[in-house]
Amino acid sequence: MDRQRTTGIVLVALGALFLLAQFGQLGTFLWPLFVIAPGVALLIWAFMGGKSAAGLAIPGSIVSMVGLILLIQALTGRFDTWAYAWGLIVAAVGVGTWLHGTLADDEKVARDGLKTATTGLVLFAAFGVFFEFVIGLGGRASWFGSWLVPLLLIGAGVFLLWRKRTAA
Repeated sequence: MDRQRTTGIVLVALGALFLLAQFGQLGTFLWPLFVIAPGVALLIWAFMGGKSAAGLAIPGSIVSMVGLILLIQALTGRFDTWAYAWGLIVAAVGVGTWLHGTLADDEKVARDGLKTATTGLVLFAAFGVFFEFVIGLGGRASWFGSWLVPLLLIGAGVFLLWRKRTAA
């Protein structure tokens, strides 16, 4: 595809996006597309560019994930989820690394990418549970965080004090 045609497609897409933003409050929610689009472009370039461009899968997946997180946060109004959404960026690094390894025929890089992606997803889930259900980040009081955790802390403290006393 020649440079003039590519530029034309990009300009038409941007114009359509700006036009779409004029309808109601869509602009309030669609701005993350300006982050998603370059990420997707990098991913397409990684797939189309052969082995020499395979490394673009890593920044492409990171930028795309940041854009998707921002889109979900814009739609829900929950920007406080950055407290644990960063785990998805770690996962995106892993997915990008896996894609890089797959596109470049490097099994070790692909395996390392899967490990990193898994770690990121575990971090996202663990911190998500902690911040949403223990602390009640979303503004909802959590019975787990408001009653169970303090009682467990008190119980653990009493146990340690009692254990020290009987050991002496």
